[in-house]
Amino acid sequence: MHSLGRSRGALVRASTAVAVAALATVAALNLFFNSNSATPAPDQEIQQSCAGRMDRDASEDPEQITPAPESITISLDLDRTASVAKYLEESGLEPDEAQRWNGIFQRAALTRYLHKGHRFTLYRDPENGELRGFKYDVDARTSVALASLGNMVVKSSVIPIEYVERPVQMSFAVRDSFARTAARQGVPGPIVESLKDAFADRHDLDHLRPGSAVKLIYYEKISRDGNYHLTGDVEAAQISFGDRTLKAYAFRDEQGRAHLYDEQGRALGPQFLRFPLNFQYISSGFTFHRYHPILHEYRPHVGIDLVAQYGTPVKAVADGRVGAAGWGGELGKYVRIEHECEMTSIYGHLSRISPDVRLGKYVRMGQVIGWVGSTGLSTGPHLHYALEKQGNFINPLTQKLGVHHEVSPRMKAVFENIKQRYEGALAKLPDLSSHFVAADARKPAISPLGDLYHVTLKRLGGKGTHRRVRQRLSSRRAGSVIGAAEGMNAGDSGM
Repeated sequence: MHSLGRSRGALVRASTAVAVAALATVAALNLFFNSNSATPAPDQEIQQSCAGRMDRDASEDPEQITPAPESITISLDLDRTASVAKYLEESGLEPDEAQRWNGIFQRAALTRYLHKGHRFTLYRDPENGELRGFKYDVDARTSVALASLGNMVVKSSVIPIEYVERPVQMSFAVRDSFARTAARQGVPGPIVESLKDAFADRHDLDHLRPGSAVKLIYYEKISRDGNYHLTGDVEAAQISFGDRTLKAYAFRDEQGRAHLYDEQGRALGPQFLRFPLNFQYISSGFTFHRYHPILHEYRPHVGIDLVAQYGTPVKAVADGRVGAAGWGGELGKYVRIEHECEMTSIYGHLSRISPDVRLGKYVRMGQVIGWVGSTGLSTGPHLHYALEKQGNFINPLTQKLGVHHEVSPRMKAVFENIKQRYEGALAKLPDLSSHFVAADARKPAISPLGDLYHVTLKRLGGKGTHRRVRQRLSSRRAGSVIGAAEGMNAGDSGM
């Protein structure tokens, strides 16, 4: 990151080229995305809020209306953690003025620090270099923007970062291992883990034989400014090896919860977690006769105490609806989740509860619902974890949650329709397993690829390319990796 400690005039001159590029980028994005949903710069927000008054004045005497020039935009990925006042002083603001902006920012963002690696954007007047406002990305979901309205008035706003989804469709053949081959293709780690979990009880993907063919469709989310990428969910997958083929299709039930199912509509992967967190040891087990360390009396302990560091994330052990989230007396801050088959899971002594976990909300298996604490009657940081079945407490160490998902009969026709669309999209992706085997057997590796070889040749161009392409594809076992199917989208696949 370039230093912000330069003089105001030098900063304006050095930033002019950046401003021109940023404005051109914004103009291009407005042509591609819906301009109504784009996030305006602070000065643009001011103009929009005063549009009625400006239009009325313009109709009376258009010559007197001069639009304010666009702000100079300076975007930085911060190289250290410091207060916003420190950064603003380095950008040329007087200490008192920087502290005033800092106070307004702190009330809006609930923090006084700008953290290393986060995006920080300054908006400056192109004529005198004065600060018009700034925007700080608190995380990948939320930005806080401040804009000067003049006369020492500063407006703050919390803005959700907007994302667009796009499908990623690819084929590849496993070379040495599934995980390493997928990583070389740029498949995100969460997608790899989702596939391994989905097929865990059918085949260990870490032991796929070389030449196994993988077809995959998943979604990724990209922020409208292109600064952030989030991994979506697996939508469909097909893995072929030997005479076996594993298939998975995403389907959302009546509550909108997504699961991966096989061809018959049976849920894939584990239906529950063995434990809700990574813990160090079990300090107290399930018993009806336990000496309480605080009350100094014998009483039932209808759960298990999992000792972990303060602040360790606690996850929902299965999908379900939140039955309670708040203060639970001796349990302190706790969450109660109701699952299928009349099962209920309970999580106590939390330091805090996730804001997404509220009464009546659905949560998914593995979703973080809170963090380890020591609230209520507790001698130290740990999680009290309990299970109920049909209203009776059961031992979490000896009994399973018993949750099983399957497409309901009334949703079967909808599932079949979606499955056919996924199958059509997967069928359009090339099957590469035979090409890998051909290369391993030292057979010509180019001929089976057909048009793909000629496309590669055309892209490389140049004298002697034909031989180089043959050598390159042969060395990579001709189709062991093709990567993302470029240019494919939802319209191409018929989805």
